[in-house]
Amino acid sequence: MTTNVYDASGGVLATDSRWSYQHGWFLIYIDETAFEKLEVIGNFAFMFAGRGQVIQNWKTYLRSKPTDGSNMPDCDGMCMSGVNTTTGAIRFAEGNSVSREGATFAGSGSKHAVECWLRNRDAKRSVESAKVFDPATGGRTMYYELNGGGHNLAQGHVGLPGTIADVDKALLTRGIIMDTRPLQAPGVPFPLSNGASTPAPASDVDKKEIDELMRKLQTGEASAEAPCDGMYSEWTPEAKDRLKGFLGEVFDWK
Repeated sequence: MTTNVYDASGGVLATDSRWSYQHGWFLIYIDETAFEKLEVIGNFAFMFAGRGQVIQNWKTYLRSKPTDGSNMPDCDGMCMSGVNTTTGAIRFAEGNSVSREGATFAGSGSKHAVECWLRNRDAKRSVESAKVFDPATGGRTMYYELNGGGHNLAQGHVGLPGTIADVDKALLTRGIIMDTRPLQAPGVPFPLSNGASTPAPASDVDKKEIDELMRKLQTGEASAEAPCDGMYSEWTPEAKDRLKGFLGEVFDWK
């Protein structure tokens, strides 16, 4: 549940910054992190959504500047897009849910982002719009502008969770829990009570659900996500081959 937008005409990549995990109706999330869904490598920008650990594996791999494709991490559980920041061309996309008139959208907030973009042609504003309607899209809107390289990325920011392991720890200590049932008052999250696993208000049944959510995070059975439709489908051999070809372009593999 996230929102990623690339507006080719405006030359802007934009994402939300919320990481979350949902069990039943309850979603726990954190917004203030340096573990971002945007990654810039040389003359290419990547956007990710999906399972946090898979994305971490890929961010680590890309930063290592691999010399060939022999040790590519597993792709299942994420969607990815890659843009040439010099030409603005979309060089790779897998798992993105919507494309409209030169713009691409991914994540659970993509429908709302599309509607806003068609009216305003503004990638950042589209992400902001999705936050109003999608409970798992939130936090600061992160962006990278192809024209001049302007951005607000916090890569390497000291004091903020910078890896998926850091994000998972932060979820347990200062995560916010939201009841996403349609009949509940919208947008009424409540914080963990001093890190306890049973914050109020909640019925006895709800407390059990929250306890189970926290147990999964505490034991490592679950990890933070930026869920999207594409994370539930296996990558085909053809998609992996296309990705390998794209990475050859990024890293100048011979």
